[in-house]
Amino acid sequence: MIQGKLRGRRILIEGAADSSTLRNKGFLGRNVGEKLSLDLVTSFVLLLRKKIEVRLHDDSLSVGQIEEIMSEEERKMAIAFDFLKVKGMRPLIRNGKLYALEKNVIVHRDDEFVYFPIGRKRSFLLAITDAERNCIVYSINRLNLKGRTRKGIDGGERDSRDSIDILQRKGMKVASGLKFGSEFRIYEGSSKHARYLMTTGNGLQARELVAKVRIAQSVRKTYIQAVVDSRTEEYVFFEVKWIRQ
Repeated sequence: MIQGKLRGRRILIEGAADSSTLRNKGFLGRNVGEKLSLDLVTSFVLLLRKKIEVRLHDDSLSVGQIEEIMSEEERKMAIAFDFLKVKGMRPLIRNGKLYALEKNVIVHRDDEFVYFPIGRKRSFLLAITDAERNCIVYSINRLNLKGRTRKGIDGGERDSRDSIDILQRKGMKVASGLKFGSEFRIYEGSSKHARYLMTTGNGLQARELVAKVRIAQSVRKTYIQAVVDSRTEEYVFFEVKWIRQ
């Protein structure tokens, strides 16, 4: 088995052949000559899979002992990393951030509140994990739709109905989404079938998001979260799609 040594908050793989093997399998880190220095997240996944042994002096460290060293963010990231690796989505850690499919991955526990990042225009991945080390991954894309709220236009009170006005100006029809567990259902043009289910708000609990996306995809619709940018008083719309792997 490949052996690594705990050095501070990193694991050093000293064998040149072992380092090369891990690099070839996509487990990347810092190259130290022919050696390989791995972060705790990557090392935890390898230890969990029994691909490496981690030693401190003469002692072999367990999964639990490595987990105690990790921060809560690193623990969540490790669950997501393992899932993404199994699904062939080429995860890697770069400057302390998780990436997969060349996109940034934001990770939340299922009991955390998910806030949608207003300033992010590029698509990204959202991974939701739980205490049993399960993981679900979503693709988040910012739609080419936006418009000012009533407060931004005339100083009136902001209201979720403002989002309806914006969509209607784009040629869409909006109706109640209550029976689908969302605020609205949205139709494009003269279509008799709604394309989207939408809820307004800058975020929601992760479990609630999982439920809303699952319902939307089960009835062949796409879920949208409509978010207000408090700086500009504009609605921006995020499309959320479950990545089935």
